[in-house]
Amino acid sequence: MIKAGHKTKSKYWGAFEVTKIAKLTEPIVCYSEVKGDAFFNPTLVKIQWEKPPSKDLHEFWFPYWITIDGKEKYGQFAPMLGEKALLELLKDAIKQDFFSKDFLGQLAEAIAEYRKNF
Repeated sequence: MIKAGHKTKSKYWGAFEVTKIAKLTEPIVCYSEVKGDAFFNPTLVKIQWEKPPSKDLHEFWFPYWITIDGKEKYGQFAPMLGEKALLELLKDAIKQDFFSKDFLGQLAEAIAEYRKNF
């Protein structure tokens, strides 16, 4: 698993440091007819670029790990998350102050606007 303070490089965008990590309280148990139970552990990671690649900063990353046959492996492809896991990661990220007040305000407004239609 990744830890805060970890420094690494992206193939095309350069160096960055992991500053915060939102995690699930328990991995998601997934069943495969081929492998049996596997344990999916997605994360939401806030990073700090040495040289930001865009004005948006690309500050968030969704790496994951999966344990299959008793061996933990880093996920190589885009993760697929259910609503429950995504919500838990977002709640943890909000508690850790990942997001700006402006972002959270706009998100709250979008949710409030959507909920008017219930």
